Amino acid sequence: MSAEATSEVFIGGTSFSEDVPSLTDFAEEAGGAWPAGWYPASIIEGYATSRGKQFVTEDTASKKGDSRNLRVCFSLNGGTLGTRNTFESFNYRVDDLTTERLAQIKELREEFKGVKGAWPGQSDAQRSSLAIAGLGQFTKAIGSGLKRTPEGNIIPTPFVGKAADVRLNIDDKGYNTITAYAPAGTRTKK
Repeated sequence: MSAEATSEVFIGGTSFSEDVPSLTDFAEEAGGAWPAGWYPASIIEGYATSRGKQFVTEDTASKKGDSRNLRVCFSLNGGTLGTRNTFESFNYRVDDLTTERLAQIKELREEFKGVKGAWPGQSDAQRSSLAIAGLGQFTKAIGSGLKRTPEGNIIPTPFVGKAADVRLNIDDKGYNTITAYAPAGTRTKK
C-alpha cells in the first residue's frame, strides 16, 4: 500500500491507521436519466447491473403464460455522457403474427383511422395492433425481419450486433424509457 492510501485517524483521542483499498472497481454509472432525445444503440446479448441483476436478449413466456415477452438489450452511446445499458420489452401473442391476424389489423386500422382511444368492440384486435406496431418499428429500424421457432416464438439471437437509433424519454418516475426506433445514423450523427 502506498503512503498516500494510509492515513492516521483520531477518534476519541485514540490514533488509528486506516488502510483503504482502491475503490475504482466499484465505481458505478452516474445516476439519473439522460436527457430526452435520440441516441445510437447496439443490440447486445445481455448485461449485469451494478447490483448483479442480469438482463438477457431473450424471448420468454409471460407470467400468465398467455403471451410472450421479447426482451432486447441495448448498449447506448451518450457521447460525453458515456455509455449505458438498457432494455426494452415487446409483449406479443403468437397469434398476433399470423397472416389472418395481420390482415384483420390492416382492415381495422383503416376502419378506425382517425379514431382516438379505444376501438369500440375491438379491444383484442387493438391490443394486437399495438404489439405489431412496436415490433414493426423495431424491425424496420434494424433492417431485419423476425425469425420464429416452430411454436411461433420470436428468435432474438439474430438481433444481437445490429444497430439502431433509439429515442429516450423520461417517464413520470424519472427513468429513461425507449419510445421510438429508427435506422442507425438516421437520427444521430454517424
